[in-house]
Amino acid sequence: MRAVYSPKLVDCLSAHVARSLASERLPIVAAINEFVASELEKDEEAREILTMLVEIDDQSLFSRVLLPELVEVAAQRYPHRDPQIDSEALNLIMTLHGIVRGTASNPLVCGKHFNALFVRVARPEKVEALLELHVKFVERSLNECRALNYILAAGKANIAAAKLLRARLERELERKGLALEASEQAYAGRYREKPHMELYVCRISIKPKR
Repeated sequence: MRAVYSPKLVDCLSAHVARSLASERLPIVAAINEFVASELEKDEEAREILTMLVEIDDQSLFSRVLLPELVEVAAQRYPHRDPQIDSEALNLIMTLHGIVRGTASNPLVCGKHFNALFVRVARPEKVEALLELHVKFVERSLNECRALNYILAAGKANIAAAKLLRARLERELERKGLALEASEQAYAGRYREKPHMELYVCRISIKPKR
């Protein structure tokens, strides 16, 4: 990632990961905070990135959603740099931040490097009603994007609904001739200061029609 993204972005990501891993070792956290204060917090954009990462992580979307997308694109681009990738990566972070705050008007990231559609799954009784809307939204998005990662996320009460939506969505999209690759994870993670909530994330990679 350091070869592909800007040093500022990678330093922000590294500082956040390091503080999370060392959260119970106060001397290490103090040393990281000293680095952040001296090297990053002087930069307004870096301060904003760090704040967004904390809030994204508080809903368990940092390690399960944000980092996998960043790592995948970095692996595709390595070792080449493209200045456009930094603005797209920042847009990805801002979109996820808007989702966790409930202010994102459009959960779609569509660019040269990043193409992802994010969905926080609603209550089970809404899945059936929303299925056709999701399918149509994916189809419209594929008109803009050369490919798309469709990412579902759900908390404890909605995991069954998310799995149902995944199965029905895959059937509908395959029926329309789209090639899919899917993976899912159910895990205990942090959600709004609760450290061990049951959570779920599914990633459906959709390739455009040839």
